[in-house]
Amino acid sequence: MTLISANIFDALGLDWRSILFYLGNLVILLVILGLLLYKPIKKMLKNKRDSLNSVYDENEKLKSESEKLQADYDKKVEELQTESARLSAEVAETAQARADAIIGEAQAKAKSIVDAAKKDALVQKEQLKTEYRDSVNELAVGIAQKLLEREITEADNAALIEQALSEWEESE
Repeated sequence: MTLISANIFDALGLDWRSILFYLGNLVILLVILGLLLYKPIKKMLKNKRDSLNSVYDENEKLKSESEKLQADYDKKVEELQTESARLSAEVAETAQARADAIIGEAQAKAKSIVDAAKKDALVQKEQLKTEYRDSVNELAVGIAQKLLEREITEADNAALIEQALSEWEESE
């Protein structure tokens, strides 16, 4: 195996000093690159991480504000729904009270109309009764005068009328 590796190095034109030289150059290059590039890249990555962290923190802050606003909105919506239900109930109560008042007023008017009609009917009945009495009275006096051919006094007439009317009312 050493023979093969020696042949490879000979075929490439390398000896152990050259390999050490190349390895030294590689180490120096890595150190220089590490000093020149590692710190700026590390700083750039740190800045990027910090900016991402600030964006993440800002997102968290906005998320919490959004949740708070959503909770406030939900609370307002619930309050408005409650208020709307209360107002609807109040309007319904007012409408029912108004309807009851209108119905009561209409019933009172109807009762007064019925009472007036009953009074009017009673007055008319009394007027008819009086007219009927008068006409019956005249008719009775006329008949009695013709039958008796004599004069009947008002007292006799009133007694006969009352008797005839009471008999007539009893028969109804």
